Amino acid sequence: MLKKSLLALLIILLMEVALTAAVKETTLKNGVDFVYKYIPNVKVTSVQVWMKTGSVNETTEINGISHFLEHLVFKGTTKFKPDEIDLVVESNGGQMNAATSKDYTFYYITIPTYNSKVAFEVLSEMVFNATFIKDEIDKERPVVIQEIKRKYDNPTFDMWKYISDTLYVDTPYSMEIIGTEDNIRNFTRKQIVDYYNKYYHPKNMTLVVVGDISYEEAKALATQYFEKFREVSPGKSYSLNKKIQLSKDDFKVFKKDLTQTYAAIVYPAFPITDQRTYALDVLTEILGSGENSILKSKLKSELNLVTSIYAGSMGQKFVGSFVIYFTADDENFNKVINETDKILKNIIDGKIDDNMLTRAKNRLKSQMVFQREKTSSEANDIGYSFTLDIKDYYFNYTDKINSVTIDDLKKVAKEVFDNHRIIVATSKSELKL
Repeated sequence: MLKKSLLALLIILLMEVALTAAVKETTLKNGVDFVYKYIPNVKVTSVQVWMKTGSVNETTEINGISHFLEHLVFKGTTKFKPDEIDLVVESNGGQMNAATSKDYTFYYITIPTYNSKVAFEVLSEMVFNATFIKDEIDKERPVVIQEIKRKYDNPTFDMWKYISDTLYVDTPYSMEIIGTEDNIRNFTRKQIVDYYNKYYHPKNMTLVVVGDISYEEAKALATQYFEKFREVSPGKSYSLNKKIQLSKDDFKVFKKDLTQTYAAIVYPAFPITDQRTYALDVLTEILGSGENSILKSKLKSELNLVTSIYAGSMGQKFVGSFVIYFTADDENFNKVINETDKILKNIIDGKIDDNMLTRAKNRLKSQMVFQREKTSSEANDIGYSFTLDIKDYYFNYTDKINSVTIDDLKKVAKEVFDNHRIIVATSKSELKL
């Protein structure tokens, strides 16, 4: 009988082979990027449309329009009446959803393969032929405004807003995706249509098809439904060429009547497009992911200073951060900061052994494989990596993780942690550093 460690290694190797299965890429005549992957015997197909736009392409005057638009394209097209889209998809056995981020917006339908034509038709209508009926726009305003109000239910909302405002000052990354109540109330139909025509442009679209549909059928449906043209040129996309950095340490406490302190230590880091993010992924796994990570083992299990702790890299297309987030009793706040600083100093000094590195790599690779186990998740990873121009992330993730060395971790740790930072907390106490 194989030992568990050998069996786990064999599983990872087999899964890595599956990850490298062929992906076909082509560009339709109108500029839509079409990406296809065949997965046999799954009986479902995931069709996704990824738009290269999100709140990063907004100004303060139109902040929230990307997310509002995501709601509105479900509310009527030239072919489908308001509220008909969900009915059509569900009656054909499909599931659909959408999401808006700072860098992208995407829509997906996962449906039995024999009904996959429905997914192409519905998504095409939404991204090319939304009608933006005035009454439907007005009906949707209070829905989104209620979403905005709910964010204040989070006791740490002010904390995270302060982090964005401070770290990403003078960039659109400081704005919230959901926008402001005033903007949602006052958007005109013309503003919405203008943004739709400029940013829901074929040259900003990636159409991803994953499942057991044949390439020939998928390509024919892509051509039939997505080879359409916009008369306007694509809107200008945001770009940032400078490194985000802090000129000094920053400390802020928000007073709230809570039973424990919520706190975050935040460092500027790398955008998701930076090759150093692979080493930062491994560092995340070693520091703060899983019960055996250094931070959890030391601060939670051994010293009992925190009730929870997490560490992770938050990369976006042009900016990034590394966040250590914890909850603790008020009297332990400074102890947590001090112990965390010691741990980070040890990482900078290279106090990581080969076993820690190997375990972290294996966990990351297996997580990636299991993440792509579902057809929709596979399509999601393709859409994400192609839209953000990080194809390495999809095609070569395991190779990149395998290549990370202890020296890489030491170098990346120094580049991130040996810098100014933000410490912010929400607490009932007058915390001081």
